[in-house]
Amino acid sequence: MITTHLDELIQDHISWLKDVKKAPYHTFRAYQVDLLHFLKYFLRIEKNDLPSKEEMEEYLATIQAKYNYASYRRKVTVLRNFIKYLIDLGIIISDPLVSISLPMPDIDFNMHATYEEVLNLIDSLPEGDLLEVRDKLIFSLITKSGLTIKQLLSIKLKDINLANDQIVFSKNQLTFVDPKSKTLLEKYYLLLNEITQISLDDYLIANHVKSSKIPLSTRSINLIIDKTAKEQNFKAHLSPTLLRRLFAKSLTEKNINKSIKELIFGKKCRLVG
Repeated sequence: MITTHLDELIQDHISWLKDVKKAPYHTFRAYQVDLLHFLKYFLRIEKNDLPSKEEMEEYLATIQAKYNYASYRRKVTVLRNFIKYLIDLGIIISDPLVSISLPMPDIDFNMHATYEEVLNLIDSLPEGDLLEVRDKLIFSLITKSGLTIKQLLSIKLKDINLANDQIVFSKNQLTFVDPKSKTLLEKYYLLLNEITQISLDDYLIANHVKSSKIPLSTRSINLIIDKTAKEQNFKAHLSPTLLRRLFAKSLTEKNINKSIKELIFGKKCRLVG
């Protein structure tokens, strides 16, 4: 029987996230808010021991009805990590959330921009210096090759095979480089060589003035996409997610077969369809 009070367990976990796990501030704050919300729910019903599986399910049903899908999913993820923490400490031996599934919502392909409009935007972007070429390349590779931010930031020069117009991630996943992106890559290499001696182990998308060995951050990619679209007075808000969806939609409209889409996006990606 659990004798430690729920509020103590939660405060211990919050302290562990901050002092031991060294979670980034925004991650720590999100966990803190969601765990305290979880605690207050049970304290209001005068319960301060660890909830049972049935009580957990009642709580999840309550928040599912109150919050949007993204918030609900985040709260469940926070609780799952809290439960894992308790299991690792030996406080509990089974996961009361093991049967809770999180069905993914349908992908919304009714977007406020067309693929052709984004392609025209990319064509109009300047490429007068290294940073302009880099930012245009970011747009191009996400929009025309379907890269996630994680994939984009993982690319090293050795992963790019311009002879075959490919970027290789693994033996089961690669993507293709269109002629305009290939020309842009070649120009990017030339500009890089003017400021530094590049090597195959350099990251493609990096702050090369400071270090080619450290890729840009996820936040930087999002800011570049958003800022560029605004500066060009594009009609809709753009994000890497939206650009990938437009690319996936374009492949479907061209009747590209499923095996090719699996090669590009990965077999488990919902964009494969």
